[in-house]
Parts: sequence; structure tokens; C-alpha cells
Amino acid sequence: MTRSEQKRLAIIEAAKDEFIQNGFSAANMNNVCANAEVSKRTLYRHFESKECLFEEVLVQIQESVVRNIDYPFDEQTPLEEQLRLVTLREIDVMYNIYGIALSRTIIMEFFRQPDLAKSVTERLYRTRSVSTWFEKALASGKLEAGDAQTITSVYVSIFQGLLFWPYVLDILPQPEQEELDRKIDLIVTTIVRAFAP
Repeated sequence: MTRSEQKRLAIIEAAKDEFIQNGFSAANMNNVCANAEVSKRTLYRHFESKECLFEEVLVQIQESVVRNIDYPFDEQTPLEEQLRLVTLREIDVMYNIYGIALSRTIIMEFFRQPDLAKSVTERLYRTRSVSTWFEKALASGKLEAGDAQTITSVYVSIFQGLLFWPYVLDILPQPEQEELDRKIDLIVTTIVRAFAP
């Protein structure tokens, strides 16, 4: 990795922390420079605006997720058991890789800048490990639907309704393990009952 690439990564990491702590609007590029140990000139050589830097932070996180997460499908393992593991991993991504604090910043900024939301969404969500897993489940005959996107949309809607929006909007405290297990069971049971052949 070149020195320039190292600086770029340091800027992205520092920016992620700054956006989490202060939100997008209040994020201070001087703080990013100080924490990344780069000059302001160096920062703007890599990223022409705060918006570009914010978008790159999100893209880097998502690319890391896509690179490191794959959900294998096993015809011999019960469907419920596999989907439960998929859901647990998705929860880990949401709570520990993105984090609720950064998710709040993303949502707020998407409302403030619809064009940014469209640009980022087009770059981030072209590939989903969950959708690929559902494609394999459909191909095996274990689930039945017009296409994998239909099941993925239903799954994501239930998942976000139970485990994302109530916490991002600060309506509920983050769930304890017992409640988390109950919600995971509800997601898995709903999908399997809805789309079982």
C-alpha cells in the first residue's frame, strides 16, 4: 500500500468516527485532519467535499461487508436453522459494523440530501448476500416465489421493522438477548410459512 493510499484510509476511518460522534452537518473537517494526521490540503486532494467523503465512508463499509460476508446454502440443513444464522449475521452487520449511531446519521442525511441518498443507494445495494441465499433456496425448491427479490423485500421489511427502525428512531432501547431471540424466531417463522412450497 502506498503512502497516499494509507493516508486515504486514515481519512476515511477518522471521518467515520467524526460522523458518528457529531452527525454529518456538525462534522468538522479539521477534526478529521487531526485524527488522520493529514493536512487539509491532503484531505481535499482525496475528497473534494464533505459529501464525497461521507459517501466514500458508506461505500467502504458496504464493500467490506460484501467482501467478508457470504451465506452458503446447504440442502441438508433445516431451512429455519440456516435462515436464523443468516439473520444473526445481518444483525451483527447492522449493530456492530454500521452501528445504530452511524445509521442515524445516514438516515438524517438522506432526508436532507435526497440526491445523495439515490447515489449511495445505487452504489451500495446492487449485491446483497441475503438475496443470493434466497436465490439458492429457491433453486433447491425449499422456498417458492416469483423471484428472490420478492422474498428479499419481504424479509428486509420485517427485519427492519423489528430490529432497525425502532432503535434508529430511538423509540426502543436496543433489545436484550431474550427479546432478540423472539424477534429472530418471528422473522424466520414468517418467511418460511409465507414462502414454503
